[in-house]
Amino acid sequence: MRLKIVRVLLLALCCMLLFGGVVASAVIPYATYTYSVSGRRQISPDAYVPLKVINSATIKKGLDDGVNEMATQLYKDSWADISKLSDVYVDKLGYVYLADEGTGRIICLDENYNVRLIIQNFTNHMGVPDSLSAPGGVFVSDTEILVADTGKSRIVIFDKVGNFKLIVPEPSSDIFPEDTVYKPVAVCTNSAGTIYVVVSSLNYGVLSLNRDGSFNAFIGPQKVTYSNWQMIRRIFMTEEQKRKMPRVVSVEFNNLIIDNDGFLYVTTAAIDPGTQQNAISSKDKSDKYAPVKKLNPSGKDVMLRNGFYPPSGEVDVAPRAATNVTMFGASTLVDVALGPNGMWSIIDQKRSKVFTYDNNGNLLFAFGDKGDQIGLNQNLVAISYQGTKMLLADQTSNTITVYKRTSYGDLLAAALQNTEDQNYSEAVKYYISILQHNNNYDAAYIGIAESLYRAGNYTESMQYYRDAYDTAGFSKSYHEYRKIWVENWILVIPAVVIVFFVGWSLFMKYAKKQNIKNRVYREKRTIKEELLYAFHVILHPFDGFWDLKHEKRGGVRGATIILLTTILVFIYQAVGRGYLYNSTGVRVDYLQQVLSVAIPLLLWVVANWCLTTLFDGEGTFKDIYIATCYALTPLPILILPTIWLSNVVTVDEMAILGLVESFAFFWLGLLIFFGMMVTHDYTLGKNILTVIGTIVGATFIMFICVLFGNLIARVFTFFYNIYVEISIRQGR
Repeated sequence: MRLKIVRVLLLALCCMLLFGGVVASAVIPYATYTYSVSGRRQISPDAYVPLKVINSATIKKGLDDGVNEMATQLYKDSWADISKLSDVYVDKLGYVYLADEGTGRIICLDENYNVRLIIQNFTNHMGVPDSLSAPGGVFVSDTEILVADTGKSRIVIFDKVGNFKLIVPEPSSDIFPEDTVYKPVAVCTNSAGTIYVVVSSLNYGVLSLNRDGSFNAFIGPQKVTYSNWQMIRRIFMTEEQKRKMPRVVSVEFNNLIIDNDGFLYVTTAAIDPGTQQNAISSKDKSDKYAPVKKLNPSGKDVMLRNGFYPPSGEVDVAPRAATNVTMFGASTLVDVALGPNGMWSIIDQKRSKVFTYDNNGNLLFAFGDKGDQIGLNQNLVAISYQGTKMLLADQTSNTITVYKRTSYGDLLAAALQNTEDQNYSEAVKYYISILQHNNNYDAAYIGIAESLYRAGNYTESMQYYRDAYDTAGFSKSYHEYRKIWVENWILVIPAVVIVFFVGWSLFMKYAKKQNIKNRVYREKRTIKEELLYAFHVILHPFDGFWDLKHEKRGGVRGATIILLTTILVFIYQAVGRGYLYNSTGVRVDYLQQVLSVAIPLLLWVVANWCLTTLFDGEGTFKDIYIATCYALTPLPILILPTIWLSNVVTVDEMAILGLVESFAFFWLGLLIFFGMMVTHDYTLGKNILTVIGTIVGATFIMFICVLFGNLIARVFTFFYNIYVEISIRQGR
């Protein structure tokens, strides 16, 4: 008997564990996550969880129960289910406005989601009965309700209790391209009364109108550019061919919202998915292929994109070639909403997901998925915030899902708010609490670093910026730290610089003296003499390369040492550069560094020798090798100081070091050009053709080597498979 009781209890416990897990997973049917600097998805605590679902049935129940007696009297008998939900908007009082495109009405709900007003039929300014037709969007200011009446190509304005005020008609047709159909799908207004309209299939930007319908301007059209290949093709085209060439046009926006400062947030889904994803993968911070923008009143994009990846939705996506997935390619953004505490969100209609960012463009959290469970959506079309709650509109099910903010979401909001209010010590406390919940949340490290930076604690802020891989923030803190350090060592730094340049000057004088001393022809030179002569060659290439060949001032030993020195400098550059050049700590491939110098040099020498042998070149293979290696001398001389300086520069100063490195390679190119000219005793014109031919020849040799290597690999694989097959048959 006792054994049976134990078995029953164990069975009950197993059932509780099993079904308890099922219930928990059913409550939150999606994962919340962020992205690491490498683009890897990192699971985080839920910031928002589903609270309830609003649909036709819940709204009808409120009318039947008489929650709002006046609304019940007015709308109970005429109520029709929502047919095609197209937009949702929440005003400052927490009232919710639904645009039902299918039934042509705006449904106004109170803060508890009970009907308070329905706008559908009205008497217009001419005293004629009128009605809405397929409204695509709704916006509510402090005093008015603006409706994008898509079906009738107009904007209709009502007061807050639903009384008709004004129709903003279609603007003059001469401002639109030919065959443009004016279909407003989204609308908003600023405090001055200017109306901003998104028109479907119009790629000129956001339409700015006065209240009488007169045209102001197009705001923020997407810049268009030709590709390099298109530019080259256009050079050789006739005017007729240019006219027939497909036009490169801007993309159209599909939604917008305006903040309290008059900045417009706009979204588009018309950018080529491949191009959009390439911009994300390359961490492009520009607005060229940005699917969401923040436009100032003049139409300039001022959005900050300081996160690991630009605000564009999903980062890690399946390529088009993947046939085992139903969703691939970049996100399809269809709406943007402004939340509390500096948060703002975009929705990806393709994946039914929400991506939320801060004002700096850091991804705070992403969540959602396709499905019919509570919390999932099938076809997201709109998003809006109701205080700390988030509302998502699903057009397939014609429902609004209300999500509530969790304690983790409250921590995020409090940290952002304290940072915005400059309460940095409090902000640090909240960010530390966030890390206790989610140590993968890199934005918390950035928040702590920002707070420490503003408090003047630059050393600690640098470390937190490093932990978050934020090079811009690290550079900002390091700049202030370096300023203090320079002030403390103000007398030592100039002395070190003077000593360095004096030492370099003395060395160059010594090298010049030794080179003059060793002018006398000798069959054998010491390694010291061969190496010192390199400093004469780089400054006097004509005389230097002539003596290298005819006076034997250099040799294979010296050339090889210069080559090895250059390789070592490149290896040192890979491991010795400052944090700003390798913020993610990518592991150095030493073999790759060796081959990056050795292979181009070998290809150049072989190709040049092969070509010049056919075109009366006087240089031997040995002469070409020596001249090419001596031409490498500027690389270690100039690159070595840039490696040291890379540890003390800021982001803005990195361009200077890049300029020095570019000059080193330019100097190398000149030396190789004149070195080949002197070595082979060519005229200028013949040398130019030979250099071009050498580059083509080196490319051809590399192609042949790759082809041959691939062939060898295939042959090896073939014989190996035969060997495996024979072994298997013998084993049987």
